[in-house]
Order: sequence, then structure tokens, then C-alpha cells
Amino acid sequence: GSLAKRCDEFLIHGVDVEGLGQGIDETLVRLIARHLPIPATYAGGARSMDDLRRVTELGQGRVHLTIGSALDIFGGDGVRYEDAVAFNRERADS
Repeated sequence: GSLAKRCDEFLIHGVDVEGLGQGIDETLVRLIARHLPIPATYAGGARSMDDLRRVTELGQGRVHLTIGSALDIFGGDGVRYEDAVAFNRERADS
């Protein structure tokens, strides 16, 4: 609790999956959503738009996702930048 009072958001790294591009740690995303008193951004394992949708669902709108090496502007082939932007714009409009 006391650290959350001094932050707007936490950045949580799924170190067991980060950089592997083999998918997110769903258990960790659920724990983040359930137990943190402030929003969080989860980093680790994202490989597709399905992972972005899954974090949004599991995170109950309280957990955001970073997409690193899977993003096309960073050389990946799992997520197109334009698709990620469109997804976020749709969420902001709803």
C-alpha cells in the first residue's frame, strides 16, 4: 500500500517470459489485476494482438501491456504498430 500512494502506475516485468515472444504470463496478469490498488503496465512475452486482447480481458481494464520485440517497428512480425494503435483508440472511444 505505501508505495502505491507515491505512484500513478506500476510497471511489472514478467521476467520468466520477457523477451521470449512465447506469450504472456496469464497468472501474473490476473494477480496484478486482483491485488494492485493502482493501474499497472505488464511487460513480458507479448507476441500478438491476441495477447493484447487477453491482457485487457484478464486485467479487467486495469492492466496495460507493453509490446516489445514482437512489434513491427522494432523488427518483429507479430504485431503491426497500426493495429496496436487502432486497438487502443477503440478502447479509448468506448
